[in-house]
Amino acid sequence: MKNLKLLVVAFVAMLGFAACDNKPEHIYDDHSADLVGTWTCLTENYAEALIINADGTAVSYGVEDGEYWENVRGTVTVKENNITMIFEDDDNFTGHFDIIPGQAFSLFENTGERYVYNYCANDLADEIVGMWVCTGNSSIEENNMNIQTFNENGKSTFTGFGEIDGEIVVKKESNYKVIGDVSFQEINGKYIAWKVTYSQNGTSLGDIMTNTNNGFTSTWLRIKEGLDLTDNTYDYKSAYVTNAKGKDEDFTIFGNTLNIAKIKAYDFDKLLCADLYNVELNGNLFKYRLLLENGESAGADVPMTVEGNKVTLDFSAVNPACRKVDMYMFQDKDNTQLHIYMHTASFVNYFANLKVLTMPLEGNFDLSDAAAEKVFADMEARVESINVSFVFKARK
Repeated sequence: MKNLKLLVVAFVAMLGFAACDNKPEHIYDDHSADLVGTWTCLTENYAEALIINADGTAVSYGVEDGEYWENVRGTVTVKENNITMIFEDDDNFTGHFDIIPGQAFSLFENTGERYVYNYCANDLADEIVGMWVCTGNSSIEENNMNIQTFNENGKSTFTGFGEIDGEIVVKKESNYKVIGDVSFQEINGKYIAWKVTYSQNGTSLGDIMTNTNNGFTSTWLRIKEGLDLTDNTYDYKSAYVTNAKGKDEDFTIFGNTLNIAKIKAYDFDKLLCADLYNVELNGNLFKYRLLLENGESAGADVPMTVEGNKVTLDFSAVNPACRKVDMYMFQDKDNTQLHIYMHTASFVNYFANLKVLTMPLEGNFDLSDAAAEKVFADMEARVESINVSFVFKARK
């Protein structure tokens, strides 16, 4: 009986030791290995990309209130559910953290503020290199279309209406850096950060990239650098208009009434869809065709010079009364779409040229008449600024 009591006491003691050793797992697990990798955090005024190595060393890239830092080195150590980060710029942190391995970890400051870092399985630095056209955004600017190129040397160029610039810019260069799924980009001396998602062949047109920051989202389609000029015909599909300012007066092109002060994308739909407007790229010729209101067909074969995506159309070779036009053209990976971008000077000269070339067909004047100069002068006077992009769909 005595021996039985001793056995019971020993068994209860063993259970007690086992119970003491069975503490909550998250307190005693060493999560040092779980922190190895690239982690990104993005809030309203703060963004950071943090690379943590197996030996506890770390490198930080980030931006706060427009101020950017990169390649700031430090160390990361963990003990139970506490973490200490020491960096060479003395921006250090010690406090509580929680982690879901392979997904996210959170830092908790004494003030109660919480920062969530998400794990990046893939680095997108190589994927975004190339040229992209914006196909949609949540900006208050109506129908804004932009073109952006990311180069391997950390430089990017931007063409379109700059939200921060408040004006149209053409091939404006800036610096950028991508770590994990966050892109840090310089705009007018200040940096902003974007959360980047990338989908290879995300649509039938090709790769898709989406940038998100503080409620703003923009979607981009990869396009080709350079043009395929081997006999491709495109029909007008849609237009994008931004920053249109000018006189509040009506004028007509192809029998359609326009007003720069009130112009919308819909006006170009009426103008170009109704006239069955199409273009063809064929070697060194830009061929356009349209159907006039009186049923006559009009058009011209315009010599063009191509440098990358910049195209110069020499309308003066068709008739001396016309002017040359500089514009930018872009195609998707399979040439199923053609995007034509025009800033103010391009728009003025292009549509004045079309009016000059079609007026004789409408019985208005001889091309040798000085009225041609008046067409250009009137167009320049009524257009203060405009940014227009046209989308054409390949004819099957």
